[in-house]
Amino acid sequence: MAVVSDPAIAGLQNELQQRLDELADEATQLIVTELPSYRGADESFRTDIRAHVILHLQASLDSLGADRDVTPEDLLFVRPHAARRAKRVPVAEFVRAFYVGERVLWRAALALAVDEDSRRAALAFASHLPRYFEVATTHAAEVYVEAQEQLAATGERIRRDLLEDLLAGRELEPGPRLDAARAARLHEGAPCHVLSAIASASPVDEQLLRGAAASLARAAAVGRTTPLAVVRRDEIVIVFAEDTSAPERLVERLMGACDRLSRAGLSLTVGVSTAVTGLALIPDAYREAWTARLTAGPGSPVVSLSGMSAFDYLTLTGDPTVKRMITPAIHEFIAQDAADGGPLIATLREYVSADLNVRLAAERLHIHVNTAHYRLARIAERSGCDLRRVGDLIEILIAARLADASAPAAGAAQ
Repeated sequence: MAVVSDPAIAGLQNELQQRLDELADEATQLIVTELPSYRGADESFRTDIRAHVILHLQASLDSLGADRDVTPEDLLFVRPHAARRAKRVPVAEFVRAFYVGERVLWRAALALAVDEDSRRAALAFASHLPRYFEVATTHAAEVYVEAQEQLAATGERIRRDLLEDLLAGRELEPGPRLDAARAARLHEGAPCHVLSAIASASPVDEQLLRGAAASLARAAAVGRTTPLAVVRRDEIVIVFAEDTSAPERLVERLMGACDRLSRAGLSLTVGVSTAVTGLALIPDAYREAWTARLTAGPGSPVVSLSGMSAFDYLTLTGDPTVKRMITPAIHEFIAQDAADGGPLIATLREYVSADLNVRLAAERLHIHVNTAHYRLARIAERSGCDLRRVGDLIEILIAARLADASAPAAGAAQ
């Protein structure tokens, strides 16, 4: 959230922050007094209620004066509480409890409106609170319904079983699983992608992973179709209809979801397959997504194969057999050039990109054509390759790409 720049609003925020524990106690008392399903709460239940209340009060204060509205990703903490409430509290009362907290917070803000500036701040808060609680209560109702589905072992079990059938390549027979597949626009002849995601740190509460799965599913969704999204132990797997827009648009949406989740304390690495046509190819798509995910990292948490060339994919994982097939002289040249900042490999890549036109490569690199010729000669000398031979060129490029693929892992080891 952005730092509040208005002194009056910052002052109100600070005053309410100092009273946060007191306000949480007041709201908790009202909830267990006014709402029938919360009455008679034992010490454990009451503690859980208060913990949920204080998280919402804090999130509401944090978003006051921010440069963006609150999002479902900011409210991941709702999920574990919704899962517990679904066992004993009707959804209407679960949502009403949110408005009890809103009422307590607003009364406290109103009591602090004693002059023109503080009244202006209170009015700003009055316009902020409904927006926050609209998002919060909508999100809470959605995750509550999901939790009830899980408890009823209906929708959740069907989705899990459907995914396992798809990943195993089993033919779908008429029934609930086939209906669920059609609802997600997954049928023979329909192109689709598979997404695989895991948390960068583990273990992670399953309810938080469910929140992340919902966020990624929204980012991947085409139109109003809800993708098939399942949490399998510590992995999120989503099967979704092909996005006909440019691949970078899908990556952009997924990156946005990952950024929001990261701000909420859950960092993910995500891999996305190419588009495959037909349910029989979904196992292949899953393997692609899994492979792509392995190459994702903090600087690039989303890797989509649809935006890659075939050459990049073939050198994606740093296959040890391929490394052994390349002569030591080439590996030594690559390592030395990387230590020098990589000018020679950069020149070679631009030379190949320019269809072996040295002059065009030099223009793109903003260097003199004689410098480009000199660098290419140095590459041939140090690698022992003939740059007029396509086979030699490809071997150097493969070695350079494999070195790139192994660089993040080496950095992580340090």
